[in-house]
Amino acid sequence: MSTIVTGRYGAVFVPPGIDTLQAFRRWVHFASLPEKLPIHFLRSDVWLDCERADSLANILLRGELSAVLATLANADNGLYATAGMLWSNDRAGFATLPDGFYMSRASLKAKRVWFSNGGNPKAQATEVVGAPDIVLEIVSDVSEDKDTNWAMSAYFDAGIQEYWVFDARDLDDMQFTIFKRGRKEFIAARASGGWTKSAVLGKSFRLTQTEGDDGNPEFTFEYR
Repeated sequence: MSTIVTGRYGAVFVPPGIDTLQAFRRWVHFASLPEKLPIHFLRSDVWLDCERADSLANILLRGELSAVLATLANADNGLYATAGMLWSNDRAGFATLPDGFYMSRASLKAKRVWFSNGGNPKAQATEVVGAPDIVLEIVSDVSEDKDTNWAMSAYFDAGIQEYWVFDARDLDDMQFTIFKRGRKEFIAARASGGWTKSAVLGKSFRLTQTEGDDGNPEFTFEYR
């Protein structure tokens, strides 16, 4: 058994034999792990974001995105899940906790994506399995390599239709990109006048930011 000592989450015990996605999922569903532990599985390895700490800007941005996308999902009888729920995909052989993902009514009905309790009779649905239509990530200094490199590749292999990446680390130069599926990899959708079209949702989106009366950033995520 490996023990990883972290300043934020304490000691995390990783038992031997966690080298397949199935073993990882069993462990996550039945083990007593710290709440909100950022944990991932990729290429037969367990990954822990032990030093991840969200900035105020990222927290506020996540709240704005959740409010807008949950409203759109409800109008479509789909679902929007925010950060904290495990997502796994057998085809790509990985599991992670995205900052959010959108599941359309059609995908849910066709069972391209579904919910699971991992076989734990004491748990409710704690995991999304399959291929959500959209996955989004908010980049931080710690997550930059994951969000723009290996996770992007894994999301493509998982069959995700669109991958949305937000970067608000520099409020004077915020980045919002919708990556759509190409033949072999994701391709950035073209933006026009600050607006970027989502083929999945059939709408264009724009992210803007102003300074609130309290001096903190205020984000607006618009669609048309």
